[in-house]
Amino acid sequence: MTDPAPAQPVWVYVDCVCDLFHMGHVRFFEKARSFGDRLVVGLHSDADVASYKPAPILSFAERLEVVRACRLVDRVIEHPVPLHVTAAHLDSFGARYVCHADDMSPEQLDYWYGELVPVGRLKVVPYTTGISSRDIVARVAERLKAGTLRIKL
Repeated sequence: MTDPAPAQPVWVYVDCVCDLFHMGHVRFFEKARSFGDRLVVGLHSDADVASYKPAPILSFAERLEVVRACRLVDRVIEHPVPLHVTAAHLDSFGARYVCHADDMSPEQLDYWYGELVPVGRLKVVPYTTGISSRDIVARVAERLKAGTLRIKL
């Protein structure tokens, strides 16, 4: 009798910006990874990000290096990924699910992940509050105003 073939690992995909990588990103990766065995991360280009919010402070190449170093990440897509995630995109690298935080309305999730919603391929997790890249920028700005950083304007 032969042993059955081992089950294929379940890959979970997240698309993100990951500017000023922080513990909120780590918590998000932990939550996303809980839906499978492996985590693949795709980063949006600087230009794509700038089309809907302030441009990242770190370049795509810098963000790629930081995410690649995270032990929770099994694979990083080496080129910028599209803003809209489709089944074909997930299938192109073997991901079963895409995961996003609950900081978007159902309409926004449908806009970005449309065809994946009705077939259960979008997983939504709680947003990590208390930290964001925006918060970090605000902290730096406050410290600059207070003169408590090593640099002066």
